Amino acid sequence: MIRRVKVMFQEVFAQRRLLWSLIQLDLRKRYGASFMGFFWSVINPLLQILIYTFVFGYILSVNVGGNAGAKNYGIFLFAGMLPWIAFSEAIQKSSTVILENKDLVKQVRFPVMLLPMHILLSSFLHEMIALAIFVVILFIVGQGPPLLAVGLVALFPLQLIFTLGVGLIASAFHVMYKDVGQLVNALLLLWFFATPIIFPLSLVPHWLQTPLLANPLAPLISAYRAALLGNEVPHLWAFIYFAGFSLVVFLIGVTLFHRLSRDFADLL
Repeated sequence: MIRRVKVMFQEVFAQRRLLWSLIQLDLRKRYGASFMGFFWSVINPLLQILIYTFVFGYILSVNVGGNAGAKNYGIFLFAGMLPWIAFSEAIQKSSTVILENKDLVKQVRFPVMLLPMHILLSSFLHEMIALAIFVVILFIVGQGPPLLAVGLVALFPLQLIFTLGVGLIASAFHVMYKDVGQLVNALLLLWFFATPIIFPLSLVPHWLQTPLLANPLAPLISAYRAALLGNEVPHLWAFIYFAGFSLVVFLIGVTLFHRLSRDFADLL
């Protein structure tokens, strides 16, 4: 298994120019050649954040700790939405990327792994842009990120391999079973509300906190908030759990994708 992962990275590195070309193509589709292209690519997540802020911050007055208020909730929500939007977007697009590029897949020499890989990296670059915007917002409201924010650099590789593992599983199964795309959308909706993104874990009944903490995205969201807002204490065991879970999912995804990809051309 380890050898297969090594070979995969060697193949990706050998095709790095093609990978970058695919990423550039995806970014051009996303942003276009004008500012409005960028504007429309971020308006939907920003609108979603504003709606949740209005409902939970103003109407329900959810207490997220500290000086509770709508502004505080908006920042709390934005910090949690950053990794979620990148993750969910990458999984949704990865689940359909093989079918959408079946002409490329049928070419014998085309490295199929580049398709979900470029989706992952494109979504991650989009998150980095949103993260830069969020940091500017923090300084504007007088809540600049603490020095702990540099710890996100150590978190990014784990986030990437976890997302890639799930994306490989979704994309491989979607070729085999065409209903997987709809199933992925439904599971992501459930996963969103099973993750402490729009609510702090402290508001969850004690008996339900343990199952929610088993969610591998819970430590990721908490780590982002701890790094960017400094209102949570990062837990070492949660980080170790997420690291171990990410590695297992990644290895399963690579193995499964490698085995099923042999039949992609025939199934398409």
